[in-house]
Amino acid sequence: MNYLYTSLAFFVGFLLPVQVGINAELARFINSPLLAALVSFVVGAFCLLASAILLQVPFPAFGKFAVMPAWAWGGGLIGAAVVLGSILAGPKIGALALVGLLLTGQLVASVLMDHFGWFGFPIQKMSEARLLGILLLVGGFLLIRKH
Repeated sequence: MNYLYTSLAFFVGFLLPVQVGINAELARFINSPLLAALVSFVVGAFCLLASAILLQVPFPAFGKFAVMPAWAWGGGLIGAAVVLGSILAGPKIGALALVGLLLTGQLVASVLMDHFGWFGFPIQKMSEARLLGILLLVGGFLLIRKH
């Protein structure tokens, strides 16, 4: 496994609860979870745009957007739902429970995506080991919530 990408994945995972905490504080400060999510996305969009300009990433021709499948626009919608849902749920259930549930949902979705080859992922059929991994993560979440 490539250590650079493994480290990147760990670092991004580490940042997830930090982002939730920052966004939840922003929501309290401006008194709106929805506007906090909007601010988060605007800041992120500006950072990505600046990075693309700085790195001189060529922008695609406008016609490319017209021929994309409709589902390709879903990433932004899902990102908005994740950020807003995390802002709403995180302060109510705690960072550990939130991340546990996020990971459980990600694991279930990932198994389905691998099993059926959705969104270009190579088909990797469900196995007993994968099912056991999901059950252990769900059990871990239940232990976290038990206090």
